[in-house]
Amino acid sequence: MENLINEIIDAPKMVSDKIPGNITSMVQGSDGNISKWVGMFYRVAATLFILGALYNLASPLWADDPLPSGMDLVLMFIVLLTWMYAAFPMSDVIRSAGDTLGSSDSGIVKFIFGDLVLANIRMVGHLMAIVAFFSACLMTLGWALDEPILGLFAMMDGGAVSENISWMFDLPMVATADFANWVGFEGVAGVIQSWSDLQFTYEAGEGQSWAGLIECCWAFAGVVLVLAQLYVSLAIYSFLFGLASSFMNWFKNPYLPTKSV
Repeated sequence: MENLINEIIDAPKMVSDKIPGNITSMVQGSDGNISKWVGMFYRVAATLFILGALYNLASPLWADDPLPSGMDLVLMFIVLLTWMYAAFPMSDVIRSAGDTLGSSDSGIVKFIFGDLVLANIRMVGHLMAIVAFFSACLMTLGWALDEPILGLFAMMDGGAVSENISWMFDLPMVATADFANWVGFEGVAGVIQSWSDLQFTYEAGEGQSWAGLIECCWAFAGVVLVLAQLYVSLAIYSFLFGLASSFMNWFKNPYLPTKSV
């Protein structure tokens, strides 16, 4: 009778063990494989990004609005092909972030507050640099042809890419500026805030003129500025995270920082 009761009680486990895939062990072990799951999420997101970008960029071709004609049609195809080309390295940046996170062997706390945040800051900075570079290229083409290309097909200066992800890129510098202002270092806070807010224009100047050419040069300088701001953000967050980690380690095992003679 006891054996029969045990068989009845263990019947669900026996059935679960025979189910292909062993879902129970996958769920129970998910906390130890969080980096792999997050890496897979980023790789899937990279694939969805490239498919969505190509679809949205090509959507004017079958939209209800009539297509332009003549030179405007040629410029439209040039811009669409340019951003379609740019979508592939942007997708590769997202996939690279997923590969980096998927190969992480950090603990769950360090992974979430360290590796994940740093990977996202780096990814956003690289995406913004790519967008800035291709925006500058289209701006230069518009200057050479004396056509306002970028004004019609911009992705920077309020575009979807810039507004939706730039907050993550700016977060370490903004937080550091707020902290410096809170402790009374208004001058340091002002310098950090000014550096965070600094950006170069993507407004096309007068076509085929020296003033317009200078604007194009400033647009390319904006690519370098984005990368410089990226490295500053990475350095600030790495320092703050290391400081917080050291404090928590000290808090768990407090000691006086004295050196014996």
